[in-house]
Amino acid sequence: MDWIPTNRTYPELLAIGLGAVAVITVVVAASISGAAYGTFTPSWEGTSELRGEAESADREAIVLTDTERYEEVPEEGTVAFVLSPEEPYEDTDRDRLSAFVEGGGTLVVADAYGPHTNPLLADLGASTRIDGDPLRDERSYFRSPALVVAPDVSAHPYLIGVEELTLNHGSALDAGDSTVLVSSSEFAYLDRTRTGELSDGDEMGPYPVVTVEQVGEGEVVTVSDPSVFINAMLERDGNRAFANGLVSTHDRVIFDTSHSGEIPPLTAAVLVLRESAAMQAILGGGLILGIGAIYRWSELRRIGDRLRRLKPTVERSTPDAPTEREMRSILDDRYPEWDADRRDRVVTAVMSRRGEDDNNE
Repeated sequence: MDWIPTNRTYPELLAIGLGAVAVITVVVAASISGAAYGTFTPSWEGTSELRGEAESADREAIVLTDTERYEEVPEEGTVAFVLSPEEPYEDTDRDRLSAFVEGGGTLVVADAYGPHTNPLLADLGASTRIDGDPLRDERSYFRSPALVVAPDVSAHPYLIGVEELTLNHGSALDAGDSTVLVSSSEFAYLDRTRTGELSDGDEMGPYPVVTVEQVGEGEVVTVSDPSVFINAMLERDGNRAFANGLVSTHDRVIFDTSHSGEIPPLTAAVLVLRESAAMQAILGGGLILGIGAIYRWSELRRIGDRLRRLKPTVERSTPDAPTEREMRSILDDRYPEWDADRRDRVVTAVMSRRGEDDNNE
């Protein structure tokens, strides 16, 4: 390939290599997020594996950055995840989520201590509320009493293969009129005093941690701990089976990031590109023009290289500079694959250069 430089010095090659590493680093940094519960966060506190569950199940995965997208997605057969929203859903946003659920969509709302979730549940018409105090269990736990293992699992399509769920510093639910799907053991308690141990006045369970209820034609599934779905906690078999149950029973999966952590800039650009036909046309046209410019530059460079190789050959083969006819004969012999137009361009360039040299002399 003629466009690859072969005469670079070692310092130049080192500089090129360092530049390539820097570019790759910037691209990677711009395409991943460090936000907790972030759909594009690959570390332990992210939910990139939850998105991977949807892709593995061959379900359409939609990363939503604006609630307006709810109006474009069919409600039936769609499950949407809202994990620990960092901002309140305003009137228009709540109306869109309500229309989604009432039209037949399934909305999974998971939080433990955030202030914005219970108002959202109330506006949706759901009766479940998140308690907000830490749930602990001194007997049924994983690694520490704060990582409660909830063993009471009901029979439900979302819970096939689930024997228990593991919470990570989660809370409990006030079930209201909903159906309880998963509960803690009878030894669990809500740490009202936040002392980290069972105190006077703390009542022992069982406590609901997952509920489901019908709202309009759809459902609201409430989970008392968003950490159930983070990468580190999906290593627990029950948690992964629960996530898979929610995903596999639907055709499409929405990851609602409209009120949660920031989307990485490169990923945000890709999402905008996917949603904008105009941007796709502009980018496509730019790529075509760029490829054409690169090809043209490469072609001119190859012709220049061959002209430089041709000059000493002509000087050695004849005592005098070859005539135009002799030059065409030489090109016919050395480059039979060239077409007539290409030979004409080369001859014209050589003759023009010869005229410049004669004038300089």
